[in-house]
Amino acid sequence: MKIGLQLFTCRKQAQKDLFGTLKNIAGLGIKYVEAARINFDDQDIADFKKAKEQFGIEVVSAQIKPHILADEFDKCLKFLNETECKIAIISVLPTECIIGNDEKLAAFCKWASELAKKYKEHGIQLCYHHHDFEFIRSGAGTRFDVVLDNMSEDMHFVIDTYWTTKAGINVERLLERLNGRVRGVHLRDYALYRKFIGRNPSNYALGDGVLDFNRIIDTAKACGVDYGAIEQNTKHPYSEIARSVAHVEKIGYGEDLK
Repeated sequence: MKIGLQLFTCRKQAQKDLFGTLKNIAGLGIKYVEAARINFDDQDIADFKKAKEQFGIEVVSAQIKPHILADEFDKCLKFLNETECKIAIISVLPTECIIGNDEKLAAFCKWASELAKKYKEHGIQLCYHHHDFEFIRSGAGTRFDVVLDNMSEDMHFVIDTYWTTKAGINVERLLERLNGRVRGVHLRDYALYRKFIGRNPSNYALGDGVLDFNRIIDTAKACGVDYGAIEQNTKHPYSEIARSVAHVEKIGYGEDLK
């Protein structure tokens, strides 16, 4: 399983200077990238090609908003083909599906399944990336059950360790439940922090929280996952990426970074 970086982690830097950002993360030991929060245009294609030539950077997947994947299909397909990327990911549910009823969610899943079929015709695997709100209770199960009931086999998944844990779901069990349909795992640590007398969850560099990434990575490999992408929402991305990379190496998965 390849281990790299979700570009959301340094999105502000990438939006200003994508090539410079790729150069910096390559210097931190990152070779594989899940593209996100960029324009997916000709300039981005050129920057990724140059980064591959100079630093060995590879685009393993691209996370894109659903309306862009559909409405700008040719543009997205050009980016995916020219960067030799075979996995596209729906980044998030539309707002009306997050706050709407299960019927709206089911309709979106069926629409997304048709989109997955369209991408599949061009050799691209479309995946769905969840947050915590998919695990809200609904009927006898959760809204994630609604997703599974209405997504076709053409749609696969990208699992996020932080959002899964925040929702009270065990990451390894979710991976096993979706065995064979998970292409990627966003590797984000989780812990509570004190705010006055309350306790709030936040994401952390790998090794700075409570998650056991040995168990998570081993389970992911056993379930046929293609890649893991280190991700964090932080004001200090480069130093935090370095901490996560060091933890991956410390727990014995350094070869997966290469």
